[in-house]
Amino acid sequence: MARVVKAADERRSEFITAAQTLFYSKGYESTSVNDLINAVGVSKGAFYHYFDSKQAVLEALVDDMQQQYQAVVGDLITSPDLDAISKWNQLLAMTNQWKIEQKDGLLSFARIINMDENLTLKHKLMEGRAKLLVADYAVIIQQGIDEGVFDTQSPTDVAELVVSLLYAFSEAVTDLLLHQEQCEQPLQKAIRKVEAAQQSVERILGAQKGSLMLIDQATLAAWFK
Repeated sequence: MARVVKAADERRSEFITAAQTLFYSKGYESTSVNDLINAVGVSKGAFYHYFDSKQAVLEALVDDMQQQYQAVVGDLITSPDLDAISKWNQLLAMTNQWKIEQKDGLLSFARIINMDENLTLKHKLMEGRAKLLVADYAVIIQQGIDEGVFDTQSPTDVAELVVSLLYAFSEAVTDLLLHQEQCEQPLQKAIRKVEAAQQSVERILGAQKGSLMLIDQATLAAWFK
């Protein structure tokens, strides 16, 4: 049978897709370079033509996910037609809408990514996402300062603090979602966490109370159905 020759970008994408499947199913630590090679069905030389290690594939996977995110929100962040508060609320609304549309897949992903064998993968993914979020929130925070709706300084430093808080909030709500049967009234607990996180973000930014949305209650409730 003749060997199938594919364009470089297509072959590289196949490795990244295979990596995503294997990293999630087997765990990053348990997946070998040979596993990736066998999944794509090519020679070892073909793998090393595109990547010099499994770590390089992981980094490429993270880069791809970052590019997908940026493609969705990039125009919003740089829009000259929206004020800072509108950008914040639309950014969170867009993110929440996308997540709820991917609910089943994201819950499965959350169960997998929180397994002990995937801690390296989780850290790498969160690290990459945090860099993007900090950059985007810093733009919005600077605009809010310029418009007089945020009372704070050092946009990038403050954005790092906000992203850390939002990450902790997300982890807490995810834990409730994955262990609903182990706690009473998980939705009510999640609502309280939303209120606490929103209040904290508004205070950090010096924003008017109730001006910055994290997630509306209807969307939050949909996660617990």
